[in-house]
Amino acid sequence: MKKKILGSSLLVLLLSITQVLVSQAFAEENNIKTMAHIMINLNHYPSDSEKETLRQISLKSTNSYEKTMATAMMNLEHAATAEDKKNLSKILQDDAAPEDVKTLAKIIHDLNHKPSADDKKKLESMM
Repeated sequence: MKKKILGSSLLVLLLSITQVLVSQAFAEENNIKTMAHIMINLNHYPSDSEKETLRQISLKSTNSYEKTMATAMMNLEHAATAEDKKNLSKILQDDAAPEDVKTLAKIIHDLNHKPSADDKKKLESMM
């Protein structure tokens, strides 16, 4: 009887841990898609509602890459600030950063008023 209870408890624990990990991975994927969508439509700087979305990502995400990129996007006014470019460069030099993260970071880093047509194609592939 004790083994059955212990086994059931372990199963519940494993399922709970799995759910948390899957939820976190899904949330991070959605954050990248959300930021890519904002960048595709960007013209000089994000709208007030987009800034609020980015602020929520920067506050709630547990992913440092996402926090850095969301903050840089909130601060955009035709281009990234010098401080944000410095932080984005760290992502670009990080071998552990996923390719879509590096792509988005590079687009934000190099932005000049709005993403280029080539950048928009890259952003679309993230969605």
